[in-house]
Amino acid sequence: METKLKRNIAVQVIKDHNIASIEVDYSGGGDDGCLDDTRYEDINGKKVDVKLNGEVEAEWDDLLYNMLSENIEWDWINNDGGYGQMIIDCTKTPWKVNINHTQRVCEDHYYDDIEFSTDDKQHFF
Repeated sequence: METKLKRNIAVQVIKDHNIASIEVDYSGGGDDGCLDDTRYEDINGKKVDVKLNGEVEAEWDDLLYNMLSENIEWDWINNDGGYGQMIIDCTKTPWKVNINHTQRVCEDHYYDDIEFSTDDKQHFF
């Protein structure tokens, strides 16, 4: 089945369930990124279990993953990576997407050539 057709089927299933909001938790680091959890809520605020089958589910996940990668300015997958939540408002046309992202950053500092005298009266006597 063609990629666009699979994506269209996924969107149609979401519309058929009257989904108002999609929340996607994601995380990445160490050369890997993943969608940790995807939740769907209908127009009445009720959580809905949306079933997408096989290739359609895989293509939908790829689309969500790509939306993150294309819109986060940091490299959320490599090194220390990042994590967050993408919220999609399906009641708008076009759908409104917000990403709340936290980037992990590690800084290294090296301090060399420090001398410490045990004879220094300021510190010991």
